[in-house]
Amino acid sequence: MEPEAPKRRGWDLSKAVAPLLTVLGISVGAWQFSSQMSHESTLEFTRSLYNKKLQAYEEVGKAVGDLLAVPHDEQLWISATDTLAFDSCLERFRTCYWSVLPLVEDSVVVTSMITFKDMARFYRRGENDYHDLAREGMSLMNACNRSLEQHWQKKKQGEE
Repeated sequence: MEPEAPKRRGWDLSKAVAPLLTVLGISVGAWQFSSQMSHESTLEFTRSLYNKKLQAYEEVGKAVGDLLAVPHDEQLWISATDTLAFDSCLERFRTCYWSVLPLVEDSVVVTSMITFKDMARFYRRGENDYHDLAREGMSLMNACNRSLEQHWQKKKQGEE
């Protein structure tokens, strides 16, 4: 009988590579999951901001519409009897201006809001006629609409 050869205690490559591959796989999976969650969080924030902006602009639209719906006489000036209703609507517009809008509006909407507010004050004092007020009201609503469109354009560009 021949003596047994001593067993070599060599380094088995397969035993060392398997745990490394497992750790690498888990790390890549965790990174992908984290990246996906971050992307979804960003999309959810964008959607939430858009919804807040839409709600705020809808409130502004209602306030502008109420101001423009206050009766006016045939000379296109606000009558003395309608000033109370007009003042109430103007106060609602100011509430929109100072409440949620500063959080969501862009610079073009800010400028249009200020111009409309000033035009409403001038109209109230009889310095401008109804057509001027209506024109600025439409300009404001168009600015709100463009702001919403730009929000979606930025979202689309971010997705691509």
